[in-house]
Amino acid sequence: MIKSLLDKIFFTVGAIVFLQLPQFIAQYTQHMGGYAASQSEQISEYQAIADLHFNGDIEAYQLRLQQNTDPAVAESAQQITKRLKSAKSIQQELAVYEQKPLWYQAPYFITHLRIDLVKGTAHNFSPGLPINLWAWGYGLVGGVLFSLLFNGVCKLPQLLRKKTTAQNHQTN
Repeated sequence: MIKSLLDKIFFTVGAIVFLQLPQFIAQYTQHMGGYAASQSEQISEYQAIADLHFNGDIEAYQLRLQQNTDPAVAESAQQITKRLKSAKSIQQELAVYEQKPLWYQAPYFITHLRIDLVKGTAHNFSPGLPINLWAWGYGLVGGVLFSLLFNGVCKLPQLLRKKTTAQNHQTN
């Protein structure tokens, strides 16, 4: 009876934990959107300078900064290059979260984590109850996985005893 109750508890905990994954991804997407907007604003400032002095050619602006003998100015060119690459990358990732279905987003999220954004999202995360079939499907999968884990751990001592007993009979 206790084992059955624990099994139900594990199933419920697994379902609840996995139901939060879509909620976390939604909040992560919002966090990422803010980060992308901030980067775009910084790049637009660089672009304004390029528009004013380099006919809009931001690469010419970067080249001029790189050629400067002052190391602080030359490092600014590296920062611009890094910011441009990062902005392009984050826009591509953001498109996945905004346009693809949840079944595609969840594995993508796991394989493309941006630790700084995950930490920020986790810090401000507020659990919720998503109302869509994919989220409930993830909850069901989580419940089944936690239940299987619990039952596997419970069965392990029995399997080890059977194996030990079988080995003892073979040696006699």
